[in-house]
Amino acid sequence: MKAYGYEKHGDPEVFQEFEVPEPAPSANQVLIRTIAIGLNNRERAERAGGFGVMSSPYIPGRDVVGEIIKIGDQVSDLSVGELVMTHTERGYAELVLGDLDATVVIPDGITPTRAAGLITPGLTAYKAVKYFADVQPDQTVIVKGASGGVGSLAVQIATDLGANVIGIASSHNKDYVESIGATQFVAYDQTDPATELADTGDVVLNTAMNGAGTDDDVKIVKPDGVIASVAHNSPVTDKPLKFAHIHPTDAMSDREAMQAVIELMREGKLDINIGYKLPFDRDGFVKGHQLLEEKHDGRVIIVH
Repeated sequence: MKAYGYEKHGDPEVFQEFEVPEPAPSANQVLIRTIAIGLNNRERAERAGGFGVMSSPYIPGRDVVGEIIKIGDQVSDLSVGELVMTHTERGYAELVLGDLDATVVIPDGITPTRAAGLITPGLTAYKAVKYFADVQPDQTVIVKGASGGVGSLAVQIATDLGANVIGIASSHNKDYVESIGATQFVAYDQTDPATELADTGDVVLNTAMNGAGTDDDVKIVKPDGVIASVAHNSPVTDKPLKFAHIHPTDAMSDREAMQAVIELMREGKLDINIGYKLPFDRDGFVKGHQLLEEKHDGRVIIVH
């Protein structure tokens, strides 16, 4: 089968097409024929050399939507022919394996492209809102990076929970962020959010790139509030607060989070901005990673 990856780190041009063996599902796995693949910034960082040692050839990819063509011996609640989304590994391939605890059926009415765009940002946003921040109804929740893949979903998930959501993003994203449920918008390129929103948030969700601006998070959270951030380092402050580092966790399973976000999408309460659809070939993956390298608007999807 065809798969796309690389034998050395570097720029997007390192991608090659490989012929690799078809994977065989274990007892609690399904084999999926790929229809759509969502590209992520982590894969860009991996390709550039951000995560150390790799196998050769290295086939990246986590977010896959496709049709089940084979099931393992212990799989009872998934069937051949079903359209599913899975959070997997080695996803840039014609066939991928899906673990039972990270694979869910896609409801009727949701396209493979939209579902593929939802997987990693949906997992991250749902776990950030529900697990790390434990958002409650009527809380004021401030979302930094509110126009991005994770941030926009966090706005919608927190809104659905009954929170009052304030979105921070660039001024040109004002209409979009308000359209997905934010009751107030603050443009970081026109004002200082830390001044305007001082001691305002019961919860601050920082989904901006690398969790930038932790000192500002401290200023805008209320005393005894919660900061949930993708930043790695906890803030040094005398202000009483709880800091939660958003990271992959099994405390809430991927399947639980994926089931929740795809159900919200089915109910019309959640949408994702799909910016680019590219072909399943070397040129598509090269172009996709070139887009990840620059400022881009919306999710990048490979369609097979």
